[in-house]
Amino acid sequence: MGILESILKININEMKSNRDFEGLFKALSSKHNAHIRIDAAGALGEIGDPIAMDPLVAALKDPMMEVREAAALAIGKLGGDPRAVEAFVEPLRSGNSVVKLEAASALGKIRHKGAVEHLMAALKDQDCFVRQSAAASLGQIGDPSAVEALARTLKDEDKDVRQAVVMALKEMGGPAAVEVLVQSLSDESPMVRYRIVEALGRIGGSSVVDALIGALKDGGWIGLPAGKKGKVPNKKVWVRQKAIEALAEIGDTRAVASITEALDDKQEPVRQAAQAALQRLRAGSAG
Repeated sequence: MGILESILKININEMKSNRDFEGLFKALSSKHNAHIRIDAAGALGEIGDPIAMDPLVAALKDPMMEVREAAALAIGKLGGDPRAVEAFVEPLRSGNSVVKLEAASALGKIRHKGAVEHLMAALKDQDCFVRQSAAASLGQIGDPSAVEALARTLKDEDKDVRQAVVMALKEMGGPAAVEVLVQSLSDESPMVRYRIVEALGRIGGSSVVDALIGALKDGGWIGLPAGKKGKVPNKKVWVRQKAIEALAEIGDTRAVASITEALDDKQEPVRQAAQAALQRLRAGSAG
């Protein structure tokens, strides 16, 4: 960062502290420095005053993608705006893959329910990355009306799209999302099943316990980085290991008998997870 940029950034921070909207609006429309426009959008989002909505909506037409993204995120912090949604509807519908990807991502940042129907349509896009982005954005918005469309997308041929759907349903939570996740625990991809178990553990509640106990029989595993890339090899993490951890987090003693059986598992990490889970469950019941 150059000296001028540093000075301008300091000025942005001062403007934010002083709620200097006039100065921030001028910075947001600066033609000379995209970084300042990004910082100004961020500052306006952090202040959170609706007075900034019109300039932020105008910034969605900025020539720099990073500025448009910052403006979308700020608009989301202000509660979203239908005009902001409208700015990305046509690009999402008829742009090239890169344009569609940005539009889908921006609509998630805007977090307005008016985007839901357009993102649900994008779940059928030919480009798998657009479908992933649409699913992620629906999760950010969190409107339960999207659960049915996401459930259909859990049959997508691309496992990364299915994984994105699981993550979206995790963010939404609620009985409908839980039902869809439980029904998908037989997915052919261990990664998808792992994420489903993780999601059920995050959502929690007694309704997910039986499904997680069933996942203790899962034979799948995934590789997770064990350390710095290229220096330490990936470590195996089993789906049933994650299920044990999720059950311990929920704290339902109905799982004790099934977790106890896992003390004899062939895999040491699973046995270790079972031992830790039982200690936690017993401590919880004693307290």
